[in-house]
Amino acid sequence: MSFYHSTRDYHLRDLKTLGWELTVCNSLQPQDSPCRAVLKRGNSYGNLLYDFLDRLLPMESVGKVLEIGGGYGYLMRDFLNRNSRLQACMLDISPALLNRQRENLKPFPVRYRQEDFLETDTASLGEFDLAILNENLGDFPVLANIENKSPGCSPDAPAREVKRIFDAYGLEEPSSGPFNFNLGAAQAVEKLCSSGIRCLFLSEHSCEAAAPGICARLRVRSTGMPERISLYGHAEYTVNFSHLQKIAARFGYASMRGPLADFIEPDFTPGLIFIITSGATVRDEHEIIRQFVEDLYQYEYLVLQAG
Repeated sequence: MSFYHSTRDYHLRDLKTLGWELTVCNSLQPQDSPCRAVLKRGNSYGNLLYDFLDRLLPMESVGKVLEIGGGYGYLMRDFLNRNSRLQACMLDISPALLNRQRENLKPFPVRYRQEDFLETDTASLGEFDLAILNENLGDFPVLANIENKSPGCSPDAPAREVKRIFDAYGLEEPSSGPFNFNLGAAQAVEKLCSSGIRCLFLSEHSCEAAAPGICARLRVRSTGMPERISLYGHAEYTVNFSHLQKIAARFGYASMRGPLADFIEPDFTPGLIFIITSGATVRDEHEIIRQFVEDLYQYEYLVLQAG
């Protein structure tokens, strides 16, 4: 039987710290991070992402930027340090994380909105040039263990919504067995694209990830279906980016997609190759680096630009 999985209560009431979740962004925050040391350009996540987007937009043409689920605010702090003309808004369901964002972004004139993005008025999004959802799509609701996307006369609202989205955007149902569907992530992309925002950046653990041959021994999974990830106090799901691309394409958005390693590039020195190909962990630092490089390929990004 299918069930609706949501992290809403966790983020509203229980979340106090991201210390249990070592995101790629947080891994690169300390200047002396061992993760920076294995990159071609040892820098913070926000700076590396800013340079990447600047080649596509460019960023000087961006006025208002919205970050949805901004963690500790590190990414936005980098953006504002790079471009003082940006007008930033942070939207987050978590009061604890909004407080951390206010602390870290105190020098900047940032707006803050505490709300569930799935309940956000679509019309209010049209003022923004760029929206960012970084490393958080897996927190959005999932309908899990679906036997069939056609609920018939079922009074189950999430099941009916899954059927609507599959039918509206021509998504393909897996050929066999029960499956999980990133319902909230699909709804979020639909809301953003229908608002007409010029550019979107999304990233998260992907269920369609791939690693290059040199990284064949990394623990990068590609099941093709969202999988549950158990974390402290809650669980998340990996994301099917193919579904999100199809939804965005229906609204006329062009897409660019790939692993985070496209703009956070590992420098495959003999030392790094040893760490990722040897089964042994010589030092604790090596396990940190190995997990970090795995994440650079397990995470995918999706850049969407309005046509």
